Formats: sequence, structure tokens, C-alpha cells
Amino acid sequence: MKKLIILLLSAFLFFTVSSTPVSAASKNMWGKIEIQTGMVGKIQILKDTDLYSVSNGKLKFVKKLKKGNEHGIFGESKSFGGVYKLTGSNVVKKSSSIKYIPVPKATKKVYTTKEIVSLNDAKIVLIDTDQGQGSGIVVGNGLILTNHHVMDGVTNATVTFTNGQKLDVKGIVESDAKKDIALIKTTKTFKTATVAIRPSSKGLAKGEKVVAIGSPIGLQNTVSEGIISSFRTINGVSLIQTNADIDHGSSGGGLFDTSGQLIGMTSSGFDSLSANLNFAISTEVFMPLVKKYSSKTHASINASFPIQVQTPTLDKISLGMTMEQVKSLSGGVFYSQENEYLTYTDVTVYGLMADVDYEFENNKLVSISVYHYVADNAPDLETIENYFDYMYDQLRLTYGEADELESDWVEVDDGYRLAAYWANNKHDAFLLVQVFLNDETFGGVQFTILEQ
Repeated sequence: MKKLIILLLSAFLFFTVSSTPVSAASKNMWGKIEIQTGMVGKIQILKDTDLYSVSNGKLKFVKKLKKGNEHGIFGESKSFGGVYKLTGSNVVKKSSSIKYIPVPKATKKVYTTKEIVSLNDAKIVLIDTDQGQGSGIVVGNGLILTNHHVMDGVTNATVTFTNGQKLDVKGIVESDAKKDIALIKTTKTFKTATVAIRPSSKGLAKGEKVVAIGSPIGLQNTVSEGIISSFRTINGVSLIQTNADIDHGSSGGGLFDTSGQLIGMTSSGFDSLSANLNFAISTEVFMPLVKKYSSKTHASINASFPIQVQTPTLDKISLGMTMEQVKSLSGGVFYSQENEYLTYTDVTVYGLMADVDYEFENNKLVSISVYHYVADNAPDLETIENYFDYMYDQLRLTYGEADELESDWVEVDDGYRLAAYWANNKHDAFLLVQVFLNDETFGGVQFTILEQ
């Protein structure tokens, strides 16, 4: 399936601006007056007209309004035969001496592809994960929207912005496999502005121009354009069909209309067809998720990567998990934490009590060492041999027959040992018991992740 890109729309209200002096250039001018909040229209003075103020229900003359001037209107009333309301308590009587013009309706500017890209390029990011690569859309400070399938099975990820900034991903805030949407949180906030999102696909039509931005096969923020080919609902999910070119790695990217607004998140397509059939998830599908977190602070939003249980090495714990995940799953009593090491005591491992050491590299569990109490200073060889046989049988249930097995005691520098070794496709497992020359004994098992 192809991965697709998302489109952002950004609607702008504009008014015709007349020639104004430099001092007014930064103002939002409408003819001779400045647009102000609450203004419903303006009047043009055709003949000199009286301006009144309303006091105690009566009109009081203020001054003459000169022919050719314009004044903003904030309402009208039938009082006093009909008046237009200016600022404060001032009014002008309706007459042929004035012309009323309502505020023009807001219109959307139609942007060129270059302008759409300029508005939104920085708001689309490249996502690299331990499972692959995709794209994402900035929807909040520290929040990135992408596809569920981009983050499915991921245990760590980074996002890269167009300015070269890289941030680690803290985890997944929420993810929905059916809708194929996911919201992720970066470890730190960033200054990149959020996209402008069109609330729904209503009002869009076939044939409208669209622009896609994403990172196909890792080529960051590649731009393509096309049209809306159709609208589909598949498995209850609203989709926009487009012929805008996309490819693998564009999943989670943006699809934008000519107003610069996001209208969809690119998610899928067909590789083997020449018809260029691509699909973007409509904004109404993911808008509720974005709104849910839009007003929350970065620190208050919880995010984590789901625990990925592959071949459990110790009950529910798998190599590759983060320290926080191991803490949440380890049995026994917490003993210590030092740098990238965790130690727990009184842990039940294969039905026997033990101390367990967890070793991490870059917050990834790479080794588990188990030290069973029953094999520590065992009083006789029979106890330690029985322990070895028991543990071998337990490990054989998961890993089968050992790749290397010492069936008899082997002499080593400081005593004698029995050992078994398994090479699993995910990690190594090593069972060892040892009798030292001073008659002390030791027994345990170690699981070590393979070099990646």
C-alpha cells in the first residue's frame, strides 16, 4: 500500500484596501476607515449630515459630518425614525444624505502551489522509528498527528523538522487502528506553528486542486499536486481519493486545499495500478482527537509506547523494553537503580525465588540476569545438579534443546561448572551453575539481546 500525505487549508478574511498613507499601511483598512471588531458596515456621507449622541432617550446634536467622509457602523435602530449606530452613543439619522454599505462577506484566498507549500512545509515532519519511516503533521506544541500503522509496534522514534531539528518521541498519546490515526508527543516542545485544519470534508468537490506534502521513501517533505478524484467511505472511515503522487513513507503526511487548509491525512494507495489511486483520511475522522488535546499543556499529556511482548524472557518482560516499562512489570521488591541498571529482590522466576538485575543501553533492556537463591551456597552437589536439570527443563519448553549443553561437570579456573546455551532469533539464553574451589555455589540464567 502506498503511504499518503495530508493537506492543510488556511482561510483568510480580506477586504479591498484603498490607497492609504504609510502610517495606515499596517492597519486593516476598508476604503477610508479601519476595520474594527463588531463593525457591521459603514456609511458614506453624500451631503453634510448631523451627528447626534443619545442621552436620556433624547438626541443631542454633536457636530456636522462632512461630505465625502466614511464612518464605521456598529448597528442600527428604529428609534427616532431610524438611526445608524456609530462609536459610543453616537448615531446618524437614516436619510438620503448618507449611503449605508454592509461589511463584505469573508472570502477565501486561492493560493498557488508555491504559496500552499510556503504556508505548510515546516508543519510536516519526517518520522523515523525502529519499525520504519513515515510522516507527521504538527497539530499542537509537542503534538504530531500521524497514521496508526506508522507507529504500530514501535518502541522508539524521532521526528525531524525541515529546519533540521530532531526531537525524540516520548510516546503515543492515543491511537486507533480502525481509523488508522495516532497522536504522538515529543519529549520537548517546539516553536513550529500548527496547521490550519478544515473541520470536515463537507463543501469540497471532485476536481478541486489539492497539494500533498510527505516523505516518500524518506525523501523529506516531497511536494506533489493533483485533484480530488472522489470521496469514499471504507470500513466506516471517510476518505478523500486523490491522484496526487505519493509513495511509501508519505503515510501521516498532509493533503491541502487551495486555501492552505489541511483537508486530510494521506494514508494508503495502490502500488500495482497505473490509475494513481491514493487516499487520505478526512479531517472529520481525526478532528475530535486533535481537539481533545488542543487546550492541554505539554506536561499534562500522558504518552508512552505500548509494551511490545515478543518472546517474553521473564514472565511479561521482554528484552527491548524501556526502564519505565520494566519497572511497571517486574515482580519482587525494588532494591536499587544506578545509571542503566535496575535490581529487584524476591522475584519469582520459573517458580523459584531470585534476585534479578536488568541492564539497559539507551533506555533499552539488553540483558536480564537471574540469581536463584536455591543455587546460592547449596549444601551439596545433588541440590545444585537438581536445580540445573529443573531449569534446563523449564527453558527447553520455550527454546527447545540447547545449542550447546555441558552434561557433565567442566573444570574451570576457579572450580567446576554446568552450562547450557541457546541462540534464539531475538536473544541468547545462558544457564549456568558453578561450584567454586572453596565449596561455595552459584546458579542462575542470563538473557541477552542480540547485537542489532
